[in-house]
Amino acid sequence: MDWPTAEMMTSVCPPGAGYRYEVLRKESVAELIAALRAWQPGWRVGAASVHLREDYYDSSVFLEGGPRKNVFTMLIRRGDELAGMLSQERGVDALSLYASLVAVAPAHQGGKALFQGDYLEALAKLMGLEFIYTLVTLKHRAAQRYFESHGYSLVGFMPGYDREEVSPGVVKRVVEAAFVKCLAGREAVLSPDVSNMTPTVRRLYEVMHETSFAPSAAQCLAQAERQRPET
Repeated sequence: MDWPTAEMMTSVCPPGAGYRYEVLRKESVAELIAALRAWQPGWRVGAASVHLREDYYDSSVFLEGGPRKNVFTMLIRRGDELAGMLSQERGVDALSLYASLVAVAPAHQGGKALFQGDYLEALAKLMGLEFIYTLVTLKHRAAQRYFESHGYSLVGFMPGYDREEVSPGVVKRVVEAAFVKCLAGREAVLSPDVSNMTPTVRRLYEVMHETSFAPSAAQCLAQAERQRPET
């Protein structure tokens, strides 16, 4: 389960016109940290702040030519200019992919797309991963629209999950939206037995899955067996 090369990603999810992929290298870490500090000053705190620390890349991030690690960072360049980055973390045992951070340089926002299609799905399929999830900011709509347009499901909100510096010296906990996409076939997903749910959990489950919610025949038989009077 090796991370893909830039060439492999280009073949399955081409970068936008004029852009190119580059797997993060040791010699590019300082450049990336400096760019993130300039692009997003509010990231000095919270989950994203690990990407501003060089020791994080030493301990946790796969660097091209280095040992296998569970965090993968792809840079996007236009010529030699750093235009953006995408960082993901794999769950080896769960066969999952967590989209932990995306950042785009201000000069490259709102114009041409940096890549074509669903980068995360293409990456997950190359890796043999079956589930993608991410948390999306509610400060602007671009990321929300991206995940909606590529078939991700909004499954809820994380109130107060992360921290952000909203103004100099003022740190607040923020609400983010949770989006997921399951790449495994429907037959590979076990439907939960609603009899094991509390009323509150069942109500929410039915609302969120009303189009697909239907107890299996086996579940119905098991429930009938439990309710049969003893003789």
